[in-house]
Amino acid sequence: MKTQFAGTIAAVALGAALAGCSVSPASNGNNGGGNGGNTGGSNGTGGGAVTFNVTVNFTGVDPLQGSFTDSDTGSGFTSCSQYATLVGPTRPFYSPTPPMQPALVQGKSIAFIFTVASASFHGPGTYPTATLGGLTVGSDEFTTANNATSSVTVSSDGSGMASFANYVEFSGSGQGTESGAVTWTCSG
Repeated sequence: MKTQFAGTIAAVALGAALAGCSVSPASNGNNGGGNGGNTGGSNGTGGGAVTFNVTVNFTGVDPLQGSFTDSDTGSGFTSCSQYATLVGPTRPFYSPTPPMQPALVQGKSIAFIFTVASASFHGPGTYPTATLGGLTVGSDEFTTANNATSSVTVSSDGSGMASFANYVEFSGSGQGTESGAVTWTCSG
């Protein structure tokens, strides 16, 4: 019952985080196009060419290394620099994420999203209090604990890195922690 309840909480949290992805540059009037969020594609008025090549290196109870391509997160932006520098009162920063059709790394599906709140995001820089949500490796789900940390660094060219440490497994065996790094390059 505890595992099922925790899984439900994680699913709701991930859904809320992904729903927040619907805030795009097009919705705040700061650019001339893009789509309504991280759902992929373009409405034909601009953007859609930004793609991320993402590398993950996780250690802990579910160690893995590999990479995937994310063409959804940047779909509402006209360039990598716009992705990195566009700020606004309703525009949080979202890291590149695995596609909704789960990315497989070493045969395991993975999911995560790093977020910097709109009140904190000011463009390129390091954000030591970024939030990591929806961390899943295979069937194992992870959440924060008292000593868990996460941070994001964004470069002006749209590339960046994020790291996390001591996220606690609350599904599966419930017996370990996960830490790791995510790096990305941007093209478009």
